[in-house]
Amino acid sequence: MYGYDCAVLLFITTIPLPFQTKTSKELQLPFIQLFSGSSVHRQSLSAERIEQIFGPYIPAGSLDMLIVCLQGHTLECAVTRNRTTKCGDFRPPRKNRLPGITVNRDLNQYAFLLTLIHEVAHFFVYLETEKSNLFLIRKHRPRPHGKEWKKRFTGLMQPFISLNIFPPEIEKALVSYFENPKASASSDARLQRLLQGFDPPGQHLRVSEIPDQGLFVLSSGRVFLKMEKLRKRYRCMCMKTKRMYLVNPDAMVLPVKETIKEKLL
Repeated sequence: MYGYDCAVLLFITTIPLPFQTKTSKELQLPFIQLFSGSSVHRQSLSAERIEQIFGPYIPAGSLDMLIVCLQGHTLECAVTRNRTTKCGDFRPPRKNRLPGITVNRDLNQYAFLLTLIHEVAHFFVYLETEKSNLFLIRKHRPRPHGKEWKKRFTGLMQPFISLNIFPPEIEKALVSYFENPKASASSDARLQRLLQGFDPPGQHLRVSEIPDQGLFVLSSGRVFLKMEKLRKRYRCMCMKTKRMYLVNPDAMVLPVKETIKEKLL
């Protein structure tokens, strides 16, 4: 995939990996060339640049493997403020802009790494479809979270799991999740709860912990009224626009104090 034969990728998941790594040079394993750019560009990512951007936000021991994945590729990367609608994104190139990946800075280190690799998988899917010119033909583009993305995401995450970077309970949940990865980790309630267990302590609650007809605030400042549960999600109304939204029960929000609630209602 991504400029390389898809069948080769299947061999990645069977390669034994060391439990400890020191430098990216020690990771010169057969699959390293799968992640290398086809040419060196003056704007391509260096090991130093990757460490500068993502080093402070990812777990110890994961940097070398991340360098293996990204070094040499021409890609804009950034860590951004918290966004309520998404944890990260991948943007294909537009006009004179390079393809880009962003990840929210407020995620804990394990959620950050999972989100980052999720977006890197989108980038590699783009590289493969671009080379075959399929990306230019809308009807032939792979589905955003279709089989191509699932295979790449699984292949990219397997080395990180093999290196025991994640706590045992999260690692076990990840193995189950990657049997058929979804568009968002939040769709796996167990994995989401375990990841949120590593968030810094604060005053936030899950939507499921907000009482019925209770108000809560998202980081964007919008206030919502929690209503009934529809299958897996809660129906919530934006107090400003009166529009209805379906909110994940495990979404972390800030409850509105009773004194403020009386004024809003």
